[in-house]
Amino acid sequence: MAELAIETNKLRKEYGAKVAVADLTLAVPRGEIFGFLGPNGAGKSTCVKMLLGLVHPTAGSALVLGHPAGHIPTLARIGFLPEHFRFHEWLTASELLALHGRLARMDAATCRTRTAETLEMVGLAEHANRPLSGFSKGMLQRIGLAQALLHTPELVFFDEPTSALDPFGRRLVRTILQRVKAQGATVFLNSHLLSEVEVTCDRVAFIKEGTVLRTLALRDLTEARVHLIVRGGPGDASPAGTPRHVER
Repeated sequence: MAELAIETNKLRKEYGAKVAVADLTLAVPRGEIFGFLGPNGAGKSTCVKMLLGLVHPTAGSALVLGHPAGHIPTLARIGFLPEHFRFHEWLTASELLALHGRLARMDAATCRTRTAETLEMVGLAEHANRPLSGFSKGMLQRIGLAQALLHTPELVFFDEPTSALDPFGRRLVRTILQRVKAQGATVFLNSHLLSEVEVTCDRVAFIKEGTVLRTLALRDLTEARVHLIVRGGPGDASPAGTPRHVER
């Protein structure tokens, strides 16, 4: 069996009487782009926060890169772009990455080199000295990708990384993810878009109401019919809460 980047067993999170995550049992091999797919409100972001040690589970266990979730030295080997991020908008793109480089304890020369490389990767090289206050939402999303990848992490968590991007930006993200995978890193991709997961990921876990329903390799999607029920939400033509059946 391949070495695992993430391994969880019956991970659970309760907020009072509310169960945010009921039963998260996962095995994510190293070197894969792993999709975590489910409708909004399914508990995906809470799962990521538990894996990063930002939220303590009510029950269960999790190993990330071979260590318990939240292990401080291990966090230095991880990149993260949250769904709802906020950056210091008075900084330029280069200054923001320099700040994150210092937080990652990168030496100055390496940080300068990686800043140039990551800005080029995300299509923002010509905006290196532009304040973030003048960036569009999509540009901020891309600088977020850059900060997550700056220190060449072994494992990267992306929470809805294409949510603010146009079709060009989404294609760029796919290219970046493939490049990160080619460099040997593992990508954990949180999304509610089946179409994005299909064209990007090696494996996908389907989650609903805080429970993983099924995990399978993406190649199996072309060999079997996968039946999902997705609840209506923002932008959905069906009334909110109305089940929408999707067959692949």
